[in-house]
Amino acid sequence: MTPIDLATLDTVKGSNEGFDVQIYNPATNEDLDIKIHVLGKDSDEFQKVSRAQNKKRMQKITKGGFRSASIPTEEIEQDSIALLAACTKSWSGVVINGVPIECTPENAVMVYERFPWIREQVDTAIGDRANFIRS
Repeated sequence: MTPIDLATLDTVKGSNEGFDVQIYNPATNEDLDIKIHVLGKDSDEFQKVSRAQNKKRMQKITKGGFRSASIPTEEIEQDSIALLAACTKSWSGVVINGVPIECTPENAVMVYERFPWIREQVDTAIGDRANFIRS
């Protein structure tokens, strides 16, 4: 058996380069011609934002007393959206009410809040390491 070169499975490098997520209609699975370029969960950016969010949560828990502190579900959801927005680097085909939407962190948050089915597709793609392995 020939040993595999682990460099061919470098998900950190691939995650830092990013992946184009093709967005599909949630009702028909039709290709919507929307592409969102994202970094993967092994990317430096994902790890940096995730660590900062976890640190903030831990500070909140220890400040309030380990057993008494809790993190509201809404805050966890907002952190998840912020993490996706931080990993969203560009897009094409995002139009709302006939107006093309520029890819900015603020607009990414708005799109992911308003269209949870887009958020779900992007979140799934970011978490799938296979999307970030270059052959």
